[in-house]
Amino acid sequence: MTTPIEHLHVEANGLRFHVAAAGDAGAPSILFLHGFPEGWISWQTVMETLPGYRLYAPDLRGYPATERAKDGYDVLTLTDDIKALIDALELDQPILVSHDWGGALGWIFAHRYSNMIRTLIVLNCTHPKTLVRAVLEVQHLQTFRFPYVVFFLIPWLPEHLLTTALGKKLMSLSCKLLEGRPGAINPAMLSDMLSRFQSAQDIKGPIDYYRQLVLTQIIPSRRRRLNAVYNVPITVPVTLVWGDKDKILIEAVGRESYKDAGCPVDFRPVRGAGHFLQLEVPERVVNEILHALAAS
Repeated sequence: MTTPIEHLHVEANGLRFHVAAAGDAGAPSILFLHGFPEGWISWQTVMETLPGYRLYAPDLRGYPATERAKDGYDVLTLTDDIKALIDALELDQPILVSHDWGGALGWIFAHRYSNMIRTLIVLNCTHPKTLVRAVLEVQHLQTFRFPYVVFFLIPWLPEHLLTTALGKKLMSLSCKLLEGRPGAINPAMLSDMLSRFQSAQDIKGPIDYYRQLVLTQIIPSRRRRLNAVYNVPITVPVTLVWGDKDKILIEAVGRESYKDAGCPVDFRPVRGAGHFLQLEVPERVVNEILHALAAS
């Protein structure tokens, strides 16, 4: 049997967030954070099949079902959103499960607010400080793995292009190229994910995540503030689950994440899987979540 999904709207950090929810309201809670260009729907299959927990998956700031925000796409505001969502949903030390951009926010949130969560589980996202260092030092050719980031820094053009018919086809193709094996991602789910971007404003916020991250590295005061966050070690158990066929984030770099987390990281490779683990092998993701929780 699959667990039905319900849809909530929650006020948090000055915005009205859409949050998908499932499972027994009295059970321990798990909060899922999605990446780009996914939205909550990337966790749907996991949520429908993960037993014994109360599950929440918000559409993060800037994604279509959540109230549109003009600003606040820097990582500190985005992690404040997560804190506010935990408070608004009245969650008592939830498990934080995160992927891609959500993974980056999960790492940073755990540095800032370890006391608010029970454990951190990250799917295919290197610790942000580890990743930035790898890019700057050209480790394992990581610098050249995501040229789209440079394109995203151009004002106006990316959001207008990606919401055309051609742009949506390019996004779909890009996601399929990141599969560990051809056809691993359900095409109907991929179509549903991308169909939500109807106008340039629908995708401007998600693209602004990249713009603001680069600005944080360029502006000294913002960089110092983020580095101060990294200086506080994560104090909860951390598991990093990794599809080893990821073409944009390199496993060798991901394995170095513990050096910047300030704590041990249980690295769990998933052989034959690509970047979008929860879309490609949701049953394996469920098993890895249960394994991490049993170990912690």
